[in-house]
Amino acid sequence: MAYRRRMSPATADNDPDDTPGPDPVEPLPVRSASIRPPTHGGWAAASLLFFWPLSFAAFTHAFNVQPLWADGDAAGAQHASDRVRRLGQISVVIGCTVIALLAALYVLTTMVLLTNGDSGVGYDDCGFVPGGDGGGFVPGGDGGGFDFDFDF
Repeated sequence: MAYRRRMSPATADNDPDDTPGPDPVEPLPVRSASIRPPTHGGWAAASLLFFWPLSFAAFTHAFNVQPLWADGDAAGAQHASDRVRRLGQISVVIGCTVIALLAALYVLTTMVLLTNGDSGVGYDDCGFVPGGDGGGFVPGGDGGGFDFDFDF
C-alpha cells in the first residue's frame, strides 16, 4: 500500500531539528488497477430490437455500471456489465429463434398451399352471392345477396 506523508507546519520549513517526532502518515486512496468495465449499450439496444421484455433489465444494468464504478464498487460494476451482455445475448437468441420458427411456418404453409392447390371452396359455396335479390346472406347460396340500393 502506498503512503504519503502529511506535511506539518514544522516540516514545511524543511528544518529537521524542529520535528517533534515521526511524521504521521496516511494511506493513499487506492483505485484498482483494472479499467472501468464497458456498459455494453449495444447489447442493451440489441435486446430492445430482438426481445424487448429483457431490454428493461438490460438498460437498468447498463445505466448502473458507471455509478457503481464511481462509488468504488468495481465488483458490482463488473457484475452489472456482465449482466447487460448476457441479457443482450439471450435476447438475440430468443429473437433469432422466433424469426426462424416464423420463417419455417411460412415455408411450410406455402408448401401445403402449393401442393394441395385450390380446394374448390369459393365465396359462392358459402352462401354469399353478390348482386342477388336483396335478401342478404342466405345459407346454401340460393341467390341471396346484399342490396346496395338505398331508398331515401
